[in-house]
Amino acid sequence: MHPQTAPVTRPSIRVAAGARPHLLTAPSTPLAPKTARDFVRAVLRRSPLAPLLDTALLLTSEAVTSSHLRTPRSADILLRMLTTGHGLRISVHDEAPVRIPRPAAVAGEQEADHGLLLTGHLADDWGTTPFGGLPRSTSFWFELHLKH
Repeated sequence: MHPQTAPVTRPSIRVAAGARPHLLTAPSTPLAPKTARDFVRAVLRRSPLAPLLDTALLLTSEAVTSSHLRTPRSADILLRMLTTGHGLRISVHDEAPVRIPRPAAVAGEQEADHGLLLTGHLADDWGTTPFGGLPRSTSFWFELHLKH
């Protein structure tokens, strides 16, 4: 769901709220999405969050692929995953300048970001936040919560 329309049923996932951080830095190469998927799989597969694994892998792959496609090979992609007892937050940051994500194409345009469409439908919350690194850079993030 889009952040403005998502029902508030769970607290945001943040380190200060007791979330456990997991970090991965990968070079922006065609192997970056697979490396990110393998990392997420290794963290989640034997955890209580395993029911979120397939969705987390799909959305991670989309986010990292998007980052790879818009960054030079000399850049790094940073994946940060925060896990709690009720869900996870994955954020992806790259060194590309800020661009406004487009979840759907305007009539006649071919620029729809299909990864954002998937994220909007599958994530419990998602968005972008300023990143403390390069000027005008952002992190794309999404959250998945266990359904009880």
